[in-house]
Amino acid sequence: MTVQVPGESIDSKVSGRLNELRRQVRLKGFRPGRVPMNIIRKRYGDQVREEILQEVMQSSLQEAIGEQELRVAGVTRVEPKPREDTSDFEFTADLEVFPDMPMIDVSDMEVDKPDVGVSEEDVDDMLNTLREQRRSWQPVEAAAAEGYRVHVAYVADLDGERIPDVGQHEIAPVIGQLSSFPQLEEQLSGAEAGTEKEVELTFPDTYRHESLAGKTARVQLTVKAVEEAHLPEVDEEFAESFGVEGGVEQLRSDVRRNLEREMRQAVANRLKQTVTDRLAERYGDFQLPESAVTQEVRQMQSQIQERGNQQPPPAEQLREGAEKRVRLGLLLAEIARQHDIKLDASRVQARIEEMAETYDHPEQVIEVYRSEPRLMDQVENMVLEDQVVDWVLENARVDAKSMTFKELMGQG
Repeated sequence: MTVQVPGESIDSKVSGRLNELRRQVRLKGFRPGRVPMNIIRKRYGDQVREEILQEVMQSSLQEAIGEQELRVAGVTRVEPKPREDTSDFEFTADLEVFPDMPMIDVSDMEVDKPDVGVSEEDVDDMLNTLREQRRSWQPVEAAAAEGYRVHVAYVADLDGERIPDVGQHEIAPVIGQLSSFPQLEEQLSGAEAGTEKEVELTFPDTYRHESLAGKTARVQLTVKAVEEAHLPEVDEEFAESFGVEGGVEQLRSDVRRNLEREMRQAVANRLKQTVTDRLAERYGDFQLPESAVTQEVRQMQSQIQERGNQQPPPAEQLREGAEKRVRLGLLLAEIARQHDIKLDASRVQARIEEMAETYDHPEQVIEVYRSEPRLMDQVENMVLEDQVVDWVLENARVDAKSMTFKELMGQG
């Protein structure tokens, strides 16, 4: 884009700014506000003109973009043209614009919608999971078998080096849960307290002691104890251990409510994934603005760093995911634009309240979201995307697909 600004407009702005400086500048030998204009212009003229040109380029570019009704993704270059004293001021700008999109029609799009509910069996399964979290272990005089915990001490000999150099390492794995270290599980299965054996083991690459990770060593094992799990009864004391007042019935009610919230979120996630996949298949063949992809990569790197306090991966590793997110974002935004879908403030409030429910002091969480613009932007974007997905579901061919809660959650 080439933008032209009348030269007299530039000169007028420069003169105005110099007059302001003249009233403010203090120079030795002149009273305040009495410095001759030729001195002000000589000393500050070039600097003021450069500042004015930068301001004019920014404002004039935005005006030109608005007049041309361009949907700009980014400005990659702004460069002034050489100017004669009597000519107008011109500059050129390289812009990346969002692609023109076709009218999006979903009337023949097929979407499977999960038809699912939370059963009493699902509640029982979750209560059993909670019992597992509160299980206790008691020593038994028996051979280690599936579900038993084995307290074992060991010393490794790696190329003549004793590990550890003093004492023993101790671990307490559960038989049946050692998929990452099947060799060790095989040696411990059937062992009793007091069993000692020397074996050769190849430790997993992810083993917690770095000196042994991925290494093969001779290992002296000593089984100190074999323990059996005991699960607590689901009674009033059990409910109170989770901070629930009202006994077992209230605990079951709370568990059901939590499962139903997980179910709603899982259904929404699956529908959104299906809808966005269908949209990408049908309308996703368009060139992406490079600046939008670059910005998305930077945002992903920032999010990774904030979550894990670690060095984010290089941009090229994130590019494919960034392109997918930008493409889907453009498609969803285009549907909202074409069909005049406006952000529903009540749904934003409901989403914040739902997220806050999982915290001990939900009112404080709500206040944090309300006072932090970045968090509010994230919630509003999620809600608007949900509204677009809802519009697609209202206008597409939706078939109910019966499934259990476990199948929905990927546990079936």
